[in-house]
Amino acid sequence: MKFLGSAPSVENVDNVILGLPMDETCCFRPGTRLGPREIRYHSDNLELFSIEQGRELGERTFFDAGDVELTVGAPDTAMNEIARAVGEILDRGQRPVCLGGEHGVTAGIARALAPRFPDLCVLHVDAHYDLREQWLGSSLSHATALRNVWNTMGFDTADEPPRLVQIGIRSGPPEEWAFAQRHIPQFMPDGVASLESFLDDWARRWAGRPVYCTFDIDAVDPAYAPGTGTPEAGGITSREALALVRSLAKFRLVGFDLVEVSPPWDPAGITSALAAKLVRELLIALQPED
Repeated sequence: MKFLGSAPSVENVDNVILGLPMDETCCFRPGTRLGPREIRYHSDNLELFSIEQGRELGERTFFDAGDVELTVGAPDTAMNEIARAVGEILDRGQRPVCLGGEHGVTAGIARALAPRFPDLCVLHVDAHYDLREQWLGSSLSHATALRNVWNTMGFDTADEPPRLVQIGIRSGPPEEWAFAQRHIPQFMPDGVASLESFLDDWARRWAGRPVYCTFDIDAVDPAYAPGTGTPEAGGITSREALALVRSLAKFRLVGFDLVEVSPPWDPAGITSALAAKLVRELLIALQPED
């Protein structure tokens, strides 16, 4: 199954969808390995045309390359397999759009990004900081995803402007909270207008810099996205989430991932349906203007 509107070939497209069905370290409710399949399935219910943007998916906007076959039970090996697959996309001058899978996959993606974009900036959308050094004795976990990105990219607390910004965070231990309060700009939207204004500001601050966005679906309130491993009340709305991905076109976006969709916990496919629309809206927003 391909995502709605996929080109027939990877040649001459700007974006490549890549499924990363990893589910090794989920700490509460497993099932994210099924996320890429269900997001593709629910894309078939969408139109190619976006009423909100007044445009539709072009014939050569993206190619769906399917899922990476990942080694089970060896997270570090899986990270290298992810890095290799994402690196091949980047080396062709294309933008990876990755479907998780647990958030741990972002550590593998960072291994591909670091040597190619040493000045990368990261927009992290999530309910959780994911800044732990270890979780249950492992440094490779969905709970350590952004700490791995921080270390792999060589971020520094003295970076100005900061190279990591977090949106939607509302859960974490005191040590993560204290670190983020000192070094990482935080934002919780209060409506679409406030979110767009915040992103406009960071698009100016990061003008010309390569930007990667990692979007954990649990950033969205479980009223709109219950199908995830670690739901946390008080999140952003589905309308804010959709506005956010459309706004990514304001940045020099070099890649994107959408992670932590967990179909076994998704009544009526609510979360997968939102995830599919988020990807469609992003791909349309990234198309050059006619």
